[in-house]
Amino acid sequence: MTEKLLVYAATRSTVHSWSIHSQNKTFRSLRKAIEYAGEHVEELRALEVFIHNGDQREHIICGDELASLIDEVCFH
Repeated sequence: MTEKLLVYAATRSTVHSWSIHSQNKTFRSLRKAIEYAGEHVEELRALEVFIHNGDQREHIICGDELASLIDEVCFH
């Protein structure tokens, strides 16, 4: 499992979509957000996952990194 999935396992995360076909949605954990992104993998270029860190800068996962996490979570 990648380090991000371990470190942010219980961190609230939002899947943001630039597509009109997928809703933005917030989840209690990064893993759930990745699973949701995996359900919309055909729109990968339009998806970003924001990891909420309270007062710290949010981490954004997109592109190849998001594709890798989707593959790890949804297809293994």
